Parts: sequence; C-alpha cells; structure tokens
Amino acid sequence: MLLGGPNSGKTHFAGQLYGRLQRRPGVLRLRSDQGTPPDLSAVEEVLRCLENGHAAEHTAANTWAEVLLPLANDQGNAVDLRWPDYGGEQLRSVFDQRAVPESWRSRLITAEGWVLLIRLKIETAYPDALAELVKRSDEPRKSAVRAKSWDANAEWVELLQILLHVAELGSVMRLRRPRLAVLLSCYDELGADGIAPREVFARSLPLVSSFIDNTWAPESVSIWGLSALGRLLERDSADEQFIDNGPEFQGWVVPPEGGPKDPDLSKPLAWLLRGW
Repeated sequence: MLLGGPNSGKTHFAGQLYGRLQRRPGVLRLRSDQGTPPDLSAVEEVLRCLENGHAAEHTAANTWAEVLLPLANDQGNAVDLRWPDYGGEQLRSVFDQRAVPESWRSRLITAEGWVLLIRLKIETAYPDALAELVKRSDEPRKSAVRAKSWDANAEWVELLQILLHVAELGSVMRLRRPRLAVLLSCYDELGADGIAPREVFARSLPLVSSFIDNTWAPESVSIWGLSALGRLLERDSADEQFIDNGPEFQGWVVPPEGGPKDPDLSKPLAWLLRGW
C-alpha cells in the first residue's frame, strides 16, 4: 500500500522507478514472461515528461488506478507489484472525514507492506507550546495566534492510527506485518548530507518517529531518504542537463544507516519484498 499526500512525490517516484526497472535495473527488474503486457501508460507518460526536462502533471484528486509492475529480484523470485496511482488529496480526506473508502480498506487489510512518503519540507510543525509560554513569561503580553492547520506530528500519528484501525491491526504487540518503509521524499531539499535518514526523521517529526518505533518491531521498519529526480523540475521547465543525462541517471536513495547516495531507486521496495 502506497501512502502519500499531495505533492509528496508519488507520481515522479513511480515514473522514475519504472524508468530504472526498464533501463537500469538494480536489485529488482521487470519480468518479460507475461502473456498480456500490463497497461503502463500512466508511468510512461510521467517518464515522457521527465525526458523533456519538466515535471509531470499532478494526479487529479479523484483519480484511482493501479499500475501492475511484474518484477523479479536478484534471486529470480517473481512478484507482481500493484502500484496505486491516486490524488494525494484522497489521503488527506481520510484524515479530515475520519472515513476510509472500501477500496482502501480491502487493500489495507491485505497489504503485506506499506510505503509511506513524507516530504518533510512542506510539513508544518509548531514549537512546543509549554516551552514558548515559559520563554514569554517575562515578555509583554501578546495576542495569541491560532494555528491554521494541525501540527504534522499530530496529523500523521492520527492518520496512522486510523489506517491501523481500518486494517484491523492492534498495537498491544509491536507489528511485524505490514512491514513499513518510510521514504523521506525530495530529500535533496533538506541539505542533510552525512546524516542518517532515521535521525533526520526523528529531528523533524519526533512524535511520528516515536509512534512508529513503539508500534512496529524494529526489524519491520526502514527509513530512507529519497530524491526521485535529484533536483527540482517545474512543469514549464526544460532542464537541458536533465535531458542530456536522461532521467534514468537522475535521482537516488540514501539507505537507513546513511552513507553515499545510491542510484538504485528499487532498493526500498526490495527491502519490503524480502520480508514476504
């Protein structure tokens, strides 16, 4: 199950993942033993946009489709990955309405792995209220400013609790299924070179990090840095360097323990598949 809100990078990750699997396979590769080729038009269109040096269109809010990627790992084991293509506003609606569509419910119950995309730069986190009160105790009284949105820590924890409830998963014992891969998308925006993604996550969203650590067994969680494009592209751009190098040579992941950037975008999914 792929979980990501608006502008979290789901579309570009899907297109770039497909391009890698097709042109520069790593630990995962596309299988060619299918009778009827799957419909890959959605990810092919994303790849065409990137080949022209500009960002792909945002997925429409009411879109729901699945792209079937027939894969094999480096040991030759076959798996069919059903990659959901949907507008990220749908995940936000789950939070706002406290209701999950039936199509989501069935997938949440049966999924052996969850992929959670979080773009840290666009998440809103407020300073600790008690600390601020202490700091302002000797200052002239100021009018309070109400927050216009939830703190991202509270929002993600609430959303995860809703999804776990719908998936009929308790929290008395730490979860081993579904395995959870957290991808910190647009990682190039953060300037976090030399810092392990888990540490970046814990610093940025400490409550979410703590909730995940206390809900999932340690071996069932993996936190990665992801930059699907390696740089910012706009919808009206025509980045010549991106065009000349080719999208298959752009983008990278940073493994959970940190270290050099790895061009194999399939590694977080390969980690999920190893546990199945």
